Amino acid sequence: MIYYASCQNSCAVCGSALVPVDFAEASREIPSINEVMEDPSASFWLRQALRGALARDPVDAANDAEVLYRLLGAHCRKILHS
Repeated sequence: MIYYASCQNSCAVCGSALVPVDFAEASREIPSINEVMEDPSASFWLRQALRGALARDPVDAANDAEVLYRLLGAHCRKILHS
């Protein structure tokens, strides 16, 4: 299963409609690390990033992931608004 941001209405590549997952909903649970690692639709990059992060201090890895999330979000918004 591929997860998309709640504000993303269509695929950036093909333009097809998406049904985003809102992880803030109480009825939806974020998948476990094992579920993502075993999911054939999970990207190679995501699985590789998880492998690398799991070998690190979890606080440092989570902090770096938050910075990456913010950087990539800002980069994406800049591209979409140009």
